[in-house]
Amino acid sequence: MWDPGELREGMAVRDEHGRRLGTVVHIGDTHFELEQGWPPSRDFMVSFHLVARVDHGEVFLHPGHGASVPTEDEELDSGASI
Repeated sequence: MWDPGELREGMAVRDEHGRRLGTVVHIGDTHFELEQGWPPSRDFMVSFHLVARVDHGEVFLHPGHGASVPTEDEELDSGASI
């Protein structure tokens, strides 16, 4: 079990395979904002219940989280919220 107090702005966010999805840029009460690219080109709202663990300063999402967040290298047609 992870604690939302472990989240920090600037942390890398990864999928279950370790692929980078983006960076935590803002932390709310029930979610965090994930930003992709530099300069920032996409952002997503990620609910805390999608987080599997926080490990070595990185956030990992649950396997099969069902969210449509591409890796930072993939193209996306429109912004999304997960």
